[in-house]
Amino acid sequence: MNRRRFLAGLGAGATVGIAGCSSDDEASGGDGETGPDRPFADAAWRDGEGIAIETLAESHVQRFVDAGGFTLFSTAETSHDGDEEPTPWLPSQTYESGYDLENGRQYLKQELGDAAGGAVTELFVADGEVLLRRQSDGETQYDRQSPDNSEVDLEAAMRQEAVTGLRVGSETASGETQYEGLNQWNATSDGSGSVEGETTARFTADQFAGNRGVPETVETAAATVHVYAAGVVPRLEQSWAGQHDGGEARVDVDIDYRDPGAEIAVPEWVPDAREATSE
Repeated sequence: MNRRRFLAGLGAGATVGIAGCSSDDEASGGDGETGPDRPFADAAWRDGEGIAIETLAESHVQRFVDAGGFTLFSTAETSHDGDEEPTPWLPSQTYESGYDLENGRQYLKQELGDAAGGAVTELFVADGEVLLRRQSDGETQYDRQSPDNSEVDLEAAMRQEAVTGLRVGSETASGETQYEGLNQWNATSDGSGSVEGETTARFTADQFAGNRGVPETVETAAATVHVYAAGVVPRLEQSWAGQHDGGEARVDVDIDYRDPGAEIAVPEWVPDAREATSE
């Protein structure tokens, strides 16, 4: 099931829209370091001191497909001037999305901060059914639907999720696809780093060329991207600050791409959901 359709259908509010990584040797590609100032200098996903974004996005997604799944985990921390919430607004939240191709399972969870009511919305897809749970204001609601995706569609949904934040596509008025993501940042090599004990090439940026809904006017921005030798991004950190609805606002989004090939467990609330939705 498509993430945007799921969250929009439940009225769960604004989504992060962009997720360390507990990786194994296959996902990290070994150390492969070619120097502390410029690790993996000969990697195909490098473009001099920058990133060959198309190449990186393709290798990143394919490694997770080959592994049979992954989990995207992201957090958005937001703040604004004054007591009144600006319009439009992105509430602080966490978002988790897991895919398990071998078992045909998908799990989504969005938890909004207290300022947005603290609502928690979850979805679990497996064995020919879609189960949903929403917790808000001390109440729990369940729903059950028929899945609208085959195994091929589940892989397609996973591919789309895996590239979130790296290469986000949208159609223009002319029907052409326009991609936004890392190409909107001036990401430049900044030596080596480490995520979950694995060496990364670290890239940092201080300029953002894209458009944002929150904040409306970006005055300062920063990003840090970590890349394993094999062309997998385990972590992406981004922040934007500037004018929004007459005041100052700041958004910090961290995205982790992790758990390649891990099995998705059946949530403990599934039996309750089945009982509550049985005829």
